[in-house]
Amino acid sequence: MLRGTGTDPTPARAMLPPPAWLVTDSREPIADAPMTTLNVRQTFALVVLFVATSLTFIQLDNRRALDPVKSALHVVVSPVTRLAGRFGGPDGPDTDAARELELLRTQNEGLLRENAALKAGQREIEQLRQQAGLQAKNPAWSLLQARVMNTDPTNASKIIVIDKGSDDGVAEGMAVVARENNYIGLVTEVSPNTARVTLIIDDSQRVGARLESGADGVVSGMWQKGGRLTINYVDRDVQPVMQELVLTADDAAIRTDRVPGGLLIGRVEAVAESNPQGDAQTINVLPMVDFEQLSVVTVVLSAEEI
Repeated sequence: MLRGTGTDPTPARAMLPPPAWLVTDSREPIADAPMTTLNVRQTFALVVLFVATSLTFIQLDNRRALDPVKSALHVVVSPVTRLAGRFGGPDGPDTDAARELELLRTQNEGLLRENAALKAGQREIEQLRQQAGLQAKNPAWSLLQARVMNTDPTNASKIIVIDKGSDDGVAEGMAVVARENNYIGLVTEVSPNTARVTLIIDDSQRVGARLESGADGVVSGMWQKGGRLTINYVDRDVQPVMQELVLTADDAAIRTDRVPGGLLIGRVEAVAESNPQGDAQTINVLPMVDFEQLSVVTVVLSAEEI
């Protein structure tokens, strides 16, 4: 040992370099370690273990050794199953409610159909009553009641088809009325058991008419042109009154053949046109009948003045 020096008297130990896996460069990030994977032996061992466990449970189940465990699970799971059934299970109350709702819907639809049929029956009865009133007021007229079968399916023209035809005495050109004495159109086509009636609002129709105040004119259908009825050729000096009645003409000079005079057509709605330089005016007319609600009409087979 040396004296008088500042050195450590302990003998120097050799410094070993650190393992290579601990040596890192601070300038480079440490790479992620690769994921651990099972080798072939480990995989095979797991498969064997799974098969052995499955066989063991099968054997225990065959010997009914698992019955206590299964009973305990049933006790735990059954309440949950019942609770789930209450909220939409295949046999739960939701299904019963759906059935009841469907039953109520079906019953409601049936009641609506019955109500519609009753209303239609009431309308028909009322129209028949009104037609009977027309016969009572005109005992000399020969009238024939008919039911409306259908309308023009193409909706290109305003017609109805009735269930009476030539076998019942119906002929082309006969006047047809509804709701007592409201003129609705002419018979334009006849077969043995049915007839077609062209309604007055169709633009092919013209009928001699007059205002209640006495002025004469011709009523024309305007449905295909976006209107309903107009009375044309009314003297320009006539001042029509709103809601004034428009009737079929009584004067033989302008009356339409086979159409009795005095039948209701409509009411004055407004003055449509007035030409200051012309001698006539055109007046809009509102029909008295809802043509979509007709179920019974009357054909005027003959009248004493026609």
